[in-house]
Amino acid sequence: MRKESIHWAMKTFKGFVALFLVCSFISCNSDKDFALYPVSTRAATLNAVDSLSLSALDDVMMQAFYWDVPVDEITQNGTWWDNLKAKAPELKTAGITGIWTPCPAKGNWGIVDNGYGIYDHYDLGNYNQKGTVETRFGSRTELEQMIAVMHQSPKIEVYSDVVLNHIYSNENNEEVNPAVKAYVFGEANNEQYMPYPANEIRWVIPNATAGDYYIQIRGYCLPWTAPASERGYDVMIRWDNSEITENGGWEYEPNDGNGNSNVFPGSGYVLKAHIGSKSDIDEYKITLTSGHDIEIRLAAKRETGSPMQWVDAGSMLGYYPAAVWHNGTNIATNTLEARTNTHITYPNHTGVGEVNYDWNYSHFHPVDANDWLGGYGSDEIITNTKFFGNDLNTFDEVVQTRLSDWGKWLMNTVGFDGFRLDFVRGFQEAFVANWVSSMPLRNGKQPFIVGEYWGAANRIKDWVNNVAALGADVDAFDFPLKDDLTRMCNGTGASYNMSWLNHAGMVRNNSGNTLSGTSVVTFLENHDTGKEHDKWVTKDYHLGYAYILTHEGRPCIFYPHFYGVTQHDAGDTSITVTAPTWLKESITQLISIRKQYLGGVVTVLSEIGNPYPAENVSNLYIARRQGNGIKDGAIIVLNNHDTDTKSMWVTVNATGFSDWSNQILVNALNTTERVTVQADGRVELSAPARSYSIWVKLSDLVVAAGQ
Repeated sequence: MRKESIHWAMKTFKGFVALFLVCSFISCNSDKDFALYPVSTRAATLNAVDSLSLSALDDVMMQAFYWDVPVDEITQNGTWWDNLKAKAPELKTAGITGIWTPCPAKGNWGIVDNGYGIYDHYDLGNYNQKGTVETRFGSRTELEQMIAVMHQSPKIEVYSDVVLNHIYSNENNEEVNPAVKAYVFGEANNEQYMPYPANEIRWVIPNATAGDYYIQIRGYCLPWTAPASERGYDVMIRWDNSEITENGGWEYEPNDGNGNSNVFPGSGYVLKAHIGSKSDIDEYKITLTSGHDIEIRLAAKRETGSPMQWVDAGSMLGYYPAAVWHNGTNIATNTLEARTNTHITYPNHTGVGEVNYDWNYSHFHPVDANDWLGGYGSDEIITNTKFFGNDLNTFDEVVQTRLSDWGKWLMNTVGFDGFRLDFVRGFQEAFVANWVSSMPLRNGKQPFIVGEYWGAANRIKDWVNNVAALGADVDAFDFPLKDDLTRMCNGTGASYNMSWLNHAGMVRNNSGNTLSGTSVVTFLENHDTGKEHDKWVTKDYHLGYAYILTHEGRPCIFYPHFYGVTQHDAGDTSITVTAPTWLKESITQLISIRKQYLGGVVTVLSEIGNPYPAENVSNLYIARRQGNGIKDGAIIVLNNHDTDTKSMWVTVNATGFSDWSNQILVNALNTTERVTVQADGRVELSAPARSYSIWVKLSDLVVAAGQ
């Protein structure tokens, strides 16, 4: 066999191997330069790259929602599933092959719940709960109709967001919780872990007889070195059926329990107070003239402002009735009950595969006095984090089985194709592996699963690899890359050095934290970053999308970017940002180019082979990506200079790539631009200011009919 034939065969084989490794995924994209070209040129290019689909890199997905998707609160009507169904033809034409949708289960906040306040796993908008039948996104029928339309050829897979670490409840779900009482009294003595939120416990002395009661309140796990104003709390005591009265006034000293008490102002009143130190006791005296339950409610507060203002300081501060004296006996030890909203029941589920069960305190942390609660942490896995609702004990076999059954039901009965796992730092890796492995196969393969591990590169890498070692294939979102791309897009040619992009993100990480492109989902914005203005991409979105849509990793487009939806800051809705309307066309074009030409690994040409002039490296990022077995790849040039078109000589024949010496290259965005690679493999490539170009071999360019 001739040398050239051997080389071609090896190159083609490598291309098909690369294609095989990514063919189970889906597609996404962007560009501003494209908007500068004539409409006829843009149309010809799009038609050309759409004309050939053999061995296409179909791996682009879309996050098909955002934090505050519209809902009709007045009529209790959710319209999002209908909206996505109507968008299906356009998404398919654009080349989207997968969409990530919100958690479909009924939330604790009814029609306005974004899906993360999950309440009833098996109510997808078909039971009257939380004041509504439909969820924020619509009815179950509308959900299933949307999935059915997405599944019509050409198919778009639908991946559901799922919440596996918590569920919410309300006062109708109350039960006596001996585990929480034991935890609070034990933790108050050692302050080793986080407190159980004081405002989520209702302390009750049932069937209290007539007489005097001295109720002593202590604090634990409080900011002891901070001013006393940071250790404030509200105390409400009620011993009849009185309405709660907020204006009970302040505690007054002395009331330390050494014969000194505050006479409580009246049943149902709320008194303001604070704990001065670890040894401080606030004692309140009440008198029952007849038998009744005594109810005690405590809530952490913070005194701020001038004049003093009381605001909710968050619930992770500990206050409890350490002692209740009656007739010389401390009845807190045996008689006092801790009641929590952890006994959750639902209407009778009657649909196919819908399980009927309820939850109780044994399914949530803390499960007993030896259990522990951790704080939110930084980016480590904390399996016992009571940060959202009731924290599910994912070590419990009953909990594991129920959550596994739910996932299988979502696939087998509802029709989802895979999942995005919310807040995977909140449960152990072994649970993730077992849960994923229990899911039904799709076309003989494990379904697509991506986890939200919002942390540093080493944490993300370890999570993916540890779950893989336990037998399950999971992807992770590339949060480090998101951070770098945001700085690039929002920055200037002077503030962001494009060489920083050489090893940004997980795939090209050079600090020992690399993940394969088949284990990473890249993105520019998501529902969480999209609701916090300090994390927004605010300009030059096309630069970020040009990167993720031409590079390794599975790109995920953000719905508001594609459709020009105005994003509002959750803390101040007057702060907004809106992506430009032309971005949609640019993304669509980039998806087509990805599908047509790309499929292999990437090497950064602007960091090897003596780029010239060297000073342009700070503004030009030039990378070559291998092809898909049909086409021989492309070279991507990103220019972040604020005003000037920039060019640079680079060597294109990197190790492991085919020889492009003497080849004519054409800009796929503007086919009138062409350059010739020199015999030594050097070529001068350029891109306009704050934009990009994509270069392919002239022999690879597919030209639309009539061009």
